[in-house]
Parts: sequence; C-alpha cells; structure tokens
Amino acid sequence: MSFDTSVAIVGLGGVFPEAPDPLALWKIICEGRNTSSEPPTGRWNLSLEEAYNPQVGALDKVYSRRACFIREIPELPAELRARFKDDEFPRDPLYHLLLAAGQQAYASARTEGVNPDRVGVILGNLALPSERSSHLTRRYFQGLFEEQLFNRPFAEPQDVHPLDRYVTGLPAGILSRALGLGGPCFTLDAACASSLYAIKLAVDELRSGRLDAVLTGGVSRPDPLFTQMGFSQLRALSPSGVCAPFDRAGNGLVVGEGAGVLVLKRTADAVRDGDQILAVIRGIGLSNDIAGNLLAPASEGQLRAMQAAYRDAGWQPSCVDLIECHATGTPVGDAVEFSSLQQLWEGQSRQGTPCVIGSVKSNIGHLLTAAGSAAVTKTLLALQHKTLPPTANFSSPQDKVHLDDSPFDILSQPQDWTAPKDGGPRRAGVSAFGFGGINAHLLLEEWREPVIPAKSKRPAQRKPEPVAVVGLEINYGPWEDKKAFAAHALGVNENPASARSSQSWGIETKLGLKNSGYFLKEVATLPGTFRIPPAEMAEMLPRQLLMLQVAAEALEDAGLKDADHLETGVFIGTGLDLNATNFAFRWDLANLAPLWLREQKRTLPADQLSAWIEELRSAAGPPLT
Repeated sequence: MSFDTSVAIVGLGGVFPEAPDPLALWKIICEGRNTSSEPPTGRWNLSLEEAYNPQVGALDKVYSRRACFIREIPELPAELRARFKDDEFPRDPLYHLLLAAGQQAYASARTEGVNPDRVGVILGNLALPSERSSHLTRRYFQGLFEEQLFNRPFAEPQDVHPLDRYVTGLPAGILSRALGLGGPCFTLDAACASSLYAIKLAVDELRSGRLDAVLTGGVSRPDPLFTQMGFSQLRALSPSGVCAPFDRAGNGLVVGEGAGVLVLKRTADAVRDGDQILAVIRGIGLSNDIAGNLLAPASEGQLRAMQAAYRDAGWQPSCVDLIECHATGTPVGDAVEFSSLQQLWEGQSRQGTPCVIGSVKSNIGHLLTAAGSAAVTKTLLALQHKTLPPTANFSSPQDKVHLDDSPFDILSQPQDWTAPKDGGPRRAGVSAFGFGGINAHLLLEEWREPVIPAKSKRPAQRKPEPVAVVGLEINYGPWEDKKAFAAHALGVNENPASARSSQSWGIETKLGLKNSGYFLKEVATLPGTFRIPPAEMAEMLPRQLLMLQVAAEALEDAGLKDADHLETGVFIGTGLDLNATNFAFRWDLANLAPLWLREQKRTLPADQLSAWIEELRSAAGPPLT
C-alpha cells in the first residue's frame, strides 16, 4: 500500500481484563503481569466447587479453575445511553463492553468534519452463547420443567429481554446507533482471526471510496462458563491457568474476554483532519488452511497469509522488528507458528538485534474473536512508546522453539525500540490464526510526517466488475433441492399446503406462537462424506451439516468440486443457533434441583440428589462435548 492508498489508525479504545482502557493494558504488559484468576462471584452459573473436576474431559465439568475476567465495565456516557429507549437497550454485558471500547476509540479520533453517514462499523464477534442468551434459555426451560414436575401453568419469565437472543450481528448496530453513525455495520466470526478479518474488510471499504471512516476490531464477551466448558472438552485449557506462550511450561490456553476498537481513515484524510496517527496499515494477508484440522494448524496456510501481507506492503520479512504472535500457550500450536515464522524468514539477512516475538495472551488470556484487536492494541502502544514489550510467563523455550538458531528473541523485560539504522520507520507484524486454519497477518508502520503534505481526495469508486452466479443449491423446508424449490416458488406442480410440515415446537405453543411452518424434518448424510468421523458428525448442530451439504452441491453444480481452491472464499450468513444455549440449563439443574426439593419440603441424601440431577440433565439434553 503506497501513501496514496494506505490507511491510518487514528482512534483506539479497549476494555480488557483488569484494564479499563489501553494505557492500563500497557502497564500490565510492561509489568509482565498475568491477570488470570478464579471467577468472581456470580460470573459462572455454577459454583467453582460444583464446576471443577481435575479429570480432563469430565462431562459437565471444567478442569481449570482460572480465566481472565473483566471485573467492571466502565460507565457509559449519558449521551450514548440517551439514544435508546429502555425497552430498546439490551441487557447483555456484551453490548456495554463494546460501547465502552467504541466510545473511547471514537472520542480519540477527529470526527467533527466527517459525514456520519459515511462512517461504518465492522467488527469481529463471537457467534456463541452470551451471558443473557444463556439466561434466557435457563428461564424458559425452567418454566417448562416446573410445569411438568409440579403441574404448574407455564408463566413467561419477566427477567428476560427479547433482544437477548440477537448476540451475533446486533452489537455492531447498537454501537452504530449509539454514536449516530449511518454507514453500513455488521459483525463477522472468523474464529480467533475475526478482528484482523474485520480490519481487512474495513480497509477495503476505505480504499474503495465507499466510506470515509470505519470503527473496526473485535469483541468477545460470551457466557464464561460455556467457553470454559467448551475448551475443557477440547482439552485445550491450561490446567494451571497460566498462559505461557512458546515456553517449556506452556500447557494450554487461558480464556479471556474484552473488546478492542480502532478508528480507521485513509492516511491522506487523517493528515488533512489533523488526527493523531497511531500507525499506518501497510499490508494484510488472509488465508485458510486446506490441510490441518480444527486444533492442529498447518504452516502452509499460515505462510500464505503472511506472504500475502508482505507482497501487499512491498516489504521483506527482515525489515520488521516486532511480531505480535497468535501464540496461545498450547505446545502444538506454538511450535507450528514458530516453524511458520522460521520458514517465512528463511534466506533473510538481518543485521543487529533479533526480531522480538511475543503474545499478549500471556497477560490477559485468549480473547477469541477479540484476540486480534488486543494484539493490535499492544503493538500500537509499543510503537507509541517506542518500546519492545515483554512476554509474561516466559523463562525457557519449549523443545521445538529453537530461539538460539533463529532470528527471533522473546523478552522478559521492556526494551527500548531504537529506530532502524537506515533511518526508516519502525515496523511490526501481527498474526491471528483461528480454529480450522483461518489465518490473518497485519503489517503496521510507524507514522512519519510526509515531506510534501498530502492532498486529501476521496478515491473515485471503482466501477463494479460483472459477477456471474455459476453454481446454486437450495435445501429449504420440505424442498430438498433447487428443482423442487423452483417448482414451488414458480407455482408449477406444487401444492404448498401438502408441503407444509406438521411439526410443532412445544415452547412456541406455550408462547402462543405459530406452531407449524416450513421446517426440515431431518438432516442426514452418509458417514465419510465430509471426512468427518461419525462420532463427531453425530454431535454437530444440524445447520452445520446442512451448510456442508448445500455448499458441496453448489460447488458440484458449478463444476468446481475438484478445482484448486486456494483462491476460493467462503461467506455464510448466520445467527446464533439457540440450541447452543441449552447446555446452560443443563448445568443450572445443579442449582434448581435443591430449590425444587425445598419448595416441596422434601430432602434427598446426597447420592440420590446427584442421581436425580443426572436424570433431569438427561431429560434436558445431551452434554457439551
């Protein structure tokens, strides 16, 4: 990206564990602090004693007692809250967290001369249960169970909000409305690479001329017991609750939460507006592994993302002094990432000090969809303070991380970041690698005033290139393919009444909603179709299998099933499947069963109570695996 096409970061906000703003995060980083702790009272829906079991993989249990928590979200300015009526504002802390970080970022940028209708919001966000969506399910299912147990009329709970179910896309809309912005807004979930994917799409909007400023980054504030349970079942957590990237003692990740928001403008516009330019984005590369699997990343995919970023920037890897790695503290993942960096730097000549690598996850845990925004925040602060930051919990490298034979170093103390000997700007890279091999690499450069003041001119919007639809498949309700659906949609040889499913949903009946519609009765496929073991396929959400089937059929329809898919992208519109919140009720039965006994003035011995809880859980649904 040349100066004329580059994008500048002009605003920064964030709320992270024990850090209500970016400067507090910088203090934690420089002190080498580890913020993990046992959950504050009430943050997990189960007590620590009820939830914890040191046996790795025990059902309905966690084997790590620690995570990184935000204990207090900063108060929102009254003017932001005033834009909403009481019944329009969601109760979930997810929204409060994002608004606090977004307001910090927007207030730190020069926006008075920017048309708010040309300001967008593009954010990474987690499509998993949030605190209030889990609460919604617990309350509704509690009423249904009490109806069956005590022959009690179902009563709709009063302590839920209908917006609590919309946890995926709504946060961007809430932030946009709170700040009075009229540009497009959306969230995306590209797993742990979400923040950098969002930044890439924001940069594209600015370079195309469609927008003049974008708020971007990521937020992650899920139901904390769900993530702790989920990573326990993946065997990915650190039992000790200490995230030690690249270290011999590294034994897993630690879950964190937070939000980091950036304000981006075209660099020329930022110079014109008098913004404080925190850094200039010079290159971004994205890729997805083709080999590898959910928990075992592949160097090949990571390399493609990094190489794409350096091509975009016109740089050689050796010109970078700092790389903020994805490193999570999992031995396999950290070793693969270090190997990828060594391959990237193969044949590179570097004089002077080694390139510093590290990971902010050692301080605040793995923020999932907000991990990239935390990494970028750390890197921007390092550029601002001209300081190479340390990595906490590092003493000696693991066996497959050969620092002595590499151009890299990991610091235990902050170090002055001296300017390059050639007089050029300081440069840094940021990596974010998500589940399943979703990879992103971002290149940042210290801002230097241009010799000749830049003329600000909005890029002419490029004329759209024609796009062809070359493959299509549909599976919608009782219409299992595009031929059947076309017959119905065009009114040919189809009786809609005969196709309507007679299936009803009990909870909808209780709420007086329509209890029939165009439903899929089942989703099934032959074992081995998608190289997914049958045991794993049995545990998939039905919509995941449905998506795979329809996508495969569309590729075959296009004649691309066996093509080289290195340049094939995947974009799927989705919301949170509320079935993912059912586990919250299953766990809550450990709290509800004793209450129900007391209500009935009954008691049970401890072993019988445990057996009854397990019986109730079996009736509620399967365990999270």
